[in-house]
Amino acid sequence: MRIGLLTSLALAVSAGFCSQALASSDDSCYPRWSMIKYGLDGCSNLAFLSPGNDSRVNLRLLLSDQGALPLAPNPVSRDDLGAGFGPVPFANNRLDSPPTLGAGAEPGAPVPLDEALAKLGITRENSDTAVSSLLSGEGGRCRSNDTDSATAFIKQLLSSPELSDPERQALARSRVQMLGTCAWEPAQQDSLVPAVQSAQGQAFASYLRGATDFYSGRFAEAAKVFASLGDSSQPWLKETAQYMQARTALNLAQQNTFDSDGMPTKAEADAAQLKLAEEGFERYLKTWPEGLYATSARGLLRRVYWLAGDSEKQAAEYLWQLGQAKAEQRNVTPDELVQEIDNKLLFGSGKVEQPLFQALDDLMGMRPGYGENAAPKLTLEILQAQKPVFAAQPALYDYLLAAYQLYVAKNPELALKSLPTEIPAKLDYLAFSQQVLRGLALEAKQDWSGAEALWLKLLPQVRQPLQREQIELALANHYERSQQVAKVFAGDSPIKTEQVRDILLRHIADAGLLRQVAQGAPSTERDTALFVLLYKDLRLGHYADFAADLKRLPAEPSDSKLGASLGYTYSGGQPLTLFRWSGAKAESGYTCPTIGETAASLQADAKQPQALNCLGEFILRNSLDGMPLDSQRGSDELGGTPSLFKGSTYSRLDGYQSVIADAKAPSADKAYALFRAINCYAPSGYNSCGGKEVTPAQRKAWFKQLKTSYASTQWGKSLQYYW
Repeated sequence: MRIGLLTSLALAVSAGFCSQALASSDDSCYPRWSMIKYGLDGCSNLAFLSPGNDSRVNLRLLLSDQGALPLAPNPVSRDDLGAGFGPVPFANNRLDSPPTLGAGAEPGAPVPLDEALAKLGITRENSDTAVSSLLSGEGGRCRSNDTDSATAFIKQLLSSPELSDPERQALARSRVQMLGTCAWEPAQQDSLVPAVQSAQGQAFASYLRGATDFYSGRFAEAAKVFASLGDSSQPWLKETAQYMQARTALNLAQQNTFDSDGMPTKAEADAAQLKLAEEGFERYLKTWPEGLYATSARGLLRRVYWLAGDSEKQAAEYLWQLGQAKAEQRNVTPDELVQEIDNKLLFGSGKVEQPLFQALDDLMGMRPGYGENAAPKLTLEILQAQKPVFAAQPALYDYLLAAYQLYVAKNPELALKSLPTEIPAKLDYLAFSQQVLRGLALEAKQDWSGAEALWLKLLPQVRQPLQREQIELALANHYERSQQVAKVFAGDSPIKTEQVRDILLRHIADAGLLRQVAQGAPSTERDTALFVLLYKDLRLGHYADFAADLKRLPAEPSDSKLGASLGYTYSGGQPLTLFRWSGAKAESGYTCPTIGETAASLQADAKQPQALNCLGEFILRNSLDGMPLDSQRGSDELGGTPSLFKGSTYSRLDGYQSVIADAKAPSADKAYALFRAINCYAPSGYNSCGGKEVTPAQRKAWFKQLKTSYASTQWGKSLQYYW
């Protein structure tokens, strides 16, 4: 899933390339609790290989099987819960490593640069650096102009006996002054680089000139300087110069490929300079395999391959990084490497005949396209031609064939033919994916008993992170669609995921099941069931049931808000104390009895004017318009089948219209109904009360009626507009 283009600094070459991953709960990210997704849904990833997963998630699942990057999901956070997430589905960033505190020096600890300068009798006047203004994760040629590189330079001055003390001091001051910016005009450069007499001092001064040319973007001039130092007798200068020659060639190669904002231009990288850069980094690594810049050189080689469009070399380097490199040999974290692969290989134009990356590309190719290109990019003929690529991993190839048949060809029978029928002893993510796909294929052909048996058999055998939660979701989804929701809440139910159970209580459970759960021991789930029961009794017009079920409310019900368990996102929620609403005289001046008394009146007469107004008042004063419990979930989601709790949801606007149309309604009740019905459209002109829409002409007529027939009422006097 390509989230976006990198910033200009991230695209520029640095001593170590790093692409910052942008989270998918990035901005607003909400889950869709669906077991099968045909198109990309990066906020709703599943724990098996799926075309709908963010490609980075599929990559992590396969890397976990290889032992290259174990899956270690972060705990579900409060923000996750607030957005409606549970363990599965999950947003991509739940698989990122948790943020760590910076490994900076302890407060008061000596700063290496200041310690080195102190030996020369120099004190820094300002500790600010140009690189400190860069955002975390950004690259750029300026990135290496930092205190570490300055410290390394000054340590070389201290260890070079050929230099006099004045030369060391002049060169050191110059290098410290360079930290303040990353661009110098030639005249500024002349005043910055000191004039020294010794041959060794002149070599160090030449390095400073080359460095200032490089940081200023004068790459041709920098290349000449670093080339002149390539055979220096000073070991550090020689190694650094050879590394910088390759780095400068890379910057020359790409200098026209990005604009000032870091956006790609139509210009291609300079092939000749790219070749020089590749040869230079390879020569450096051959000469200094564990050198000062070996890690950076390998990272920049990846960039060379990317700019050159050499996907095979690029893929080989990623595989080495993931499978063989030690932590100190990587210039980016594993999370950043996954992001880089996603940005620079999976979405590239090059062909990579390697099982890992081919599988990821195939899964993306199964997604439907858009507009005129609505058909998935991958065809069966293309997939069949890839079989030799997967010669060493036939199980992965068979899985792709099965996924193609299920997701693209919509042929569950053929999908089953490519999947193993026996559950292996070890369920890594590929083996787990095979079994989940098998279960989905069984359900697609409505083999309900076969699917249920498989889900139940898998539950005690799963071991890897997120696998159990995935199967619980699959089983709950199965029970819903096979009309066996009560099994989810049976005493021996294996489905423990709180969010899964809450969704079914909110949207599917009938009154009998809600009463059963509401009789349980005190718990959030019990409170949720009781709340949903009372709410739906009331809003769906089961007033006699409401009176009976209200007796289940404890004498002192919990005042804790049931937020996520009622489907609220991020904020809001309602407590059970809602149903102790006293109905005291409202701020609008209309008097109501308790909600229990209001329901009793409606039980006796479903069109009783005051009771209809007061039910509307209950909804209005408690912000129940647009309540999540009233919404219908997507048909493919958990909780998306028709609710077993039957009835039509009461809307305030319908209630007000009933009172307005009632010729026998008392004047106060009718005036208030007119006042409130008009205000359903205030101030936006859109209906906030639910029910059937009414035209502006009708609202105008109501307004005229209120201002004439009921002008003496407080509502007739106070209302000045209609919307």
